[in-house]
Amino acid sequence: MFYMPAALLLCDQETIIRTVTRVFKDLGVEVEVFDDHQVAARKLAARKFDAIVADDEVSGATMLLEAARGLPTCGKSVRIILAGGPTAVGTAFQSGTQIVLYKPLSLERVRHGLRAVRNLMAQERRGGFKRVRVDFGAKVSYGKFANKPVAVEDLSDSGAAIRSENPLPASARLSFECMLPDSSELLKAKAEIVWQDTLGGVGIRFLDVPAQSRKRLVEWLASESNLESIPELDSAVTRTAAKAGV
Repeated sequence: MFYMPAALLLCDQETIIRTVTRVFKDLGVEVEVFDDHQVAARKLAARKFDAIVADDEVSGATMLLEAARGLPTCGKSVRIILAGGPTAVGTAFQSGTQIVLYKPLSLERVRHGLRAVRNLMAQERRGGFKRVRVDFGAKVSYGKFANKPVAVEDLSDSGAAIRSENPLPASARLSFECMLPDSSELLKAKAEIVWQDTLGGVGIRFLDVPAQSRKRLVEWLASESNLESIPELDSAVTRTAAKAGV
């Protein structure tokens, strides 16, 4: 019997509902939408959802995510909050949120962010290269900070999952540069932060990649994709879930 993953979305803004619902449906995930956290909580108690997404502007959003952890039906659900700023992020992580997607939301930002929970997806039907697991250093610059070291954990033609020992700002734009393995050319890109997890993992989406860097990246990904691609269960979510004890 074919199993279709399911997500619950707590949100009362039509534009956000349309965006998140469209991306989930494109990825083969059934979505149920609620605008009242009490009604949503009753639904969570009645059935299993693989993902629970809550808009931080809806009353009771963090309460819903926290309550979900104690429900037999949703103890292993991935908990995601749509956050508007750093204050909401801190509150969200305290309530047991595993993934934060930053506003303003667009189709591309949501598509990229939901890669962090791709274990929920029956099949990812997007173009481009699959992400390749890597382990090398890079540098990011943002605001007054330049050349901050980070570790790159996976890489695609549209972005990367990185890890930083020092907190990075919420939903910031930054400059990213690294030296690809077996390459003497520096890869440079302008990027934005689209998600963060509880263990220092950060998802960035490339906004502007110079032609030479993009050519080198595509060639490198093509060669690496023949050797190893990232598994269906995303490593960031696996580590986060283990940390949360689910």
